[in-house]
Amino acid sequence: MRVLDALHHIHDNIDGSLSYRWICRAGQCGSCSILVNGKAVLACQEEVKETDEAITLDPLPIFPVIKDLVIDPGEAYDKLMKCEPYLKREGKYERPDVLKTEDIADVKKFRECIECWCCVSACPVVNQVWDDYFGPMVMRKLCELKVDLRDVGERVDTALNEGLYHCTTCRNCWEVCPQDIEIPEKAIEHMRALAVDEGKGPLDSHNSLVQSIKNYRNPWIMPRARRAKWAKEFDLKDKGELMFYAGCSPSLLFGERVPSNIIKILKRIGIEPAYLGKDEGCCGSPLLKVGERKAYDAIAKANIAQMKAAGVKTIMTTCAGCHKSWAVDYKEFFGDYGIEVRHVTEILLDAYKKGLFKFKDLPKNHIRVSYHDPCHLGRGSGVYDAPRELIKAIPGLELIETERNRENSHCCGSGGGVKTGRPEVAIKVGQERIRMFDKLDVEYVITCCPWCEQHIDDSIAASGSCLGRTKDLIEIIEETMEIGRDE
Repeated sequence: MRVLDALHHIHDNIDGSLSYRWICRAGQCGSCSILVNGKAVLACQEEVKETDEAITLDPLPIFPVIKDLVIDPGEAYDKLMKCEPYLKREGKYERPDVLKTEDIADVKKFRECIECWCCVSACPVVNQVWDDYFGPMVMRKLCELKVDLRDVGERVDTALNEGLYHCTTCRNCWEVCPQDIEIPEKAIEHMRALAVDEGKGPLDSHNSLVQSIKNYRNPWIMPRARRAKWAKEFDLKDKGELMFYAGCSPSLLFGERVPSNIIKILKRIGIEPAYLGKDEGCCGSPLLKVGERKAYDAIAKANIAQMKAAGVKTIMTTCAGCHKSWAVDYKEFFGDYGIEVRHVTEILLDAYKKGLFKFKDLPKNHIRVSYHDPCHLGRGSGVYDAPRELIKAIPGLELIETERNRENSHCCGSGGGVKTGRPEVAIKVGQERIRMFDKLDVEYVITCCPWCEQHIDDSIAASGSCLGRTKDLIEIIEETMEIGRDE
């Protein structure tokens, strides 16, 4: 049974005044979009699971509600029309248009939008600053027109005016899209690259980050040699089948404790990874996010060649952004380069299941905690279970999920260059995430991303929340693990 079937049953048998929209019943018209347990869906496509748990239906947020589940998108369409969402030509054209298949290949992938407004409703930035950021649907439309060779409109300028650099690239819009349109990567990141090509991007506040990556191979204007400072206490080889990619932020900015703790944990269980040391460079993710594609391509290709030269078969990451770069983005742009990419929590979970270590029952761990899914690790790379299984395995920790978790997790607000370029927007999105954690009565939040860790703490401070300091899961594992099997 679909949610729409349930609505029909309620209307016909319980409450004939219940108001909701539907037309095609085939997922093609976009009319029946609503929230089901906080996630934007089409009622005709969303299945009602056979459980005892109740489901909650709400109208899409942002829009005025006419009655029950019926919203009024009139003002949104008025706003859309101001962006001139139609082909603009230099002059009159003769019919029929002669179009080559290759000329419209890029256009076709965007034209499947059914204007259900699910992506806009799911966008964490739109929900906070819709006056400044129109959202994913209009960005998709502007990109569709920009790549259409027949169009002569100033689409990049319009996109910039409508908040092109407000997007955190969290992928929530893609997750809820009934047509599976890859708006963050194929539309927004592409439009940012076009803005750079036209000399209109990135934002001025991004320039120091971009130049730092080009000059120092990290975004933090720090000497390359400092990158490996944390590893001086370890005797790590620079070649091997398992390579630890520590990443810029864990190594340089957000606390060297994470990469150091990872090596300590691995050595305890007999795993000796290699590490490139000061020769490790930025994965290039910040460049990709702000539209610096040429620089990104050069760095990514050099990184892949470097790993191959070192005889690497598996890359182990800790930063969520780095993980998405190596596991998803590099393969999207350059094909399968023959190296497996795994997050450190996946490797540690395998070791735990093999009995290579167990967890101590510490009195201080008898608390309620919650887990924040980093967008690039969760929706971006599909890693949801390993962190949760490890948290649940630690005696005393009670994992409490937020109303928005896993595929529907709410962005922390810091991704996509937004924390650097639009910090006030990042904080507003972060504060909304903190409100969700505050409802749970938990001691602190656990995550697996240095950016999320820092920004959640910044948002806690801005919100006046009583949550404790956010912790990386590695930090907790290092404190509680011990070698040996459970009897």
